Amino acid sequence: MQKVLVHNDKVKNGFDLRRLDKLYDVIVAGGGPIGLRVAQKCAAAGLDVAVLEEHRSIGTPMQCAGLVSPRVVKMTDTNSIVLKASMATIHPPNGDPLVLNAGDYRAAVLDRKKFDREMAQRAVDDGVEINLGCKVESSTLDGDHRSVRYEESGVSKNLDTKILIAADGPTSTLRRDGGYGGPKILLAGVQALVGKDSEEVHIFLGKDIAPGFFAWQVPHPQGTLVGLASDDGRALEHLNKLLTRKGWKNKVISIYGGTIPLGRPDSTIDDKLMFVGDAACQVKPLSGGGLYTGLISADLCSSTAIKAIDEEDTSRKNLKSYQDAWQKMIGKEISKGLWMRKIYRKLTDEQLDELVRILRKEGVKRILEEKGDIDYPSTLAKPVFKAAPELLKFTGPFIKGLF
Repeated sequence: MQKVLVHNDKVKNGFDLRRLDKLYDVIVAGGGPIGLRVAQKCAAAGLDVAVLEEHRSIGTPMQCAGLVSPRVVKMTDTNSIVLKASMATIHPPNGDPLVLNAGDYRAAVLDRKKFDREMAQRAVDDGVEINLGCKVESSTLDGDHRSVRYEESGVSKNLDTKILIAADGPTSTLRRDGGYGGPKILLAGVQALVGKDSEEVHIFLGKDIAPGFFAWQVPHPQGTLVGLASDDGRALEHLNKLLTRKGWKNKVISIYGGTIPLGRPDSTIDDKLMFVGDAACQVKPLSGGGLYTGLISADLCSSTAIKAIDEEDTSRKNLKSYQDAWQKMIGKEISKGLWMRKIYRKLTDEQLDELVRILRKEGVKRILEEKGDIDYPSTLAKPVFKAAPELLKFTGPFIKGLF
């Protein structure tokens, strides 16, 4: 039985819903794991925190394959692990696959629905008010606070807060409404839950499979997740072709869609406002993963909010320490990832076949297995290029961006 905070006998989906006319310390727009992390950290420090989540259930719809590094497992102490993976197979368009076996586990597959609800329960346990079915539409500065406008059951309502945290996803309404611009690139992603058991991680490359990105196959508690992202607007078409090719088209249980935001936004702060997670494009450009980078940023965001409220200074100038901090921690790796993606997008299928062939060489393969890091892929550049200098022909003018 879930532990919840009951107020006015109004509880939905296991989480407390409160409606209080007051000035909150922090309101978080978005009840995904990154927004919940910020909310939980702020509430644990004694702040009055509310989360406004547009969906009526935490953890749905599922928009992520849930493949994360051991760092994420350690940071969240999660109990939602489906598989600890030490092996991964990379399939080029036409050549032989590259099978990587690190020996110990280098990635974990999470049950994302369970993970999200775990994060929500922890937030509730620390005093966060989670309000479901509440879509934030806009915010305005109102003296010493922000007025947050949201829609619930077709009715517009307002709440006031000292700081608003925009964790409302890749197509952030708050970013768009406030004129803060959006991601440089939006990739369409789609994945199918297939009723076919699997205990392995597979990556599929090729212009015909997933133009501009890649496809994946990872275990799920109900079978297997098969998904991909592409930059040609035909992600669902490509997924259907992949499912047909694997003979799984008639085993599909459900299909989920999502968006991957790539790029470095000009700003992730304003007066009494901070953006975090996908809303801040804090996403790894090569994999599209945002849990590790988002959690790093969430902790920096919450510590900045706690300090700013304690100092009674929630101005843009004071909140800039958050932007400086996350860019120092992960900004360089994101920039390198963008350079590496530029290289990857220019490769033909024939070049991808040759690339994987070179990576299969014993010395290079050993480096990938021993030093592979899904959070910091750029760290592989120097040792791999040193072991296989013939790879330099693929990088062209982009090589300087990697070092």
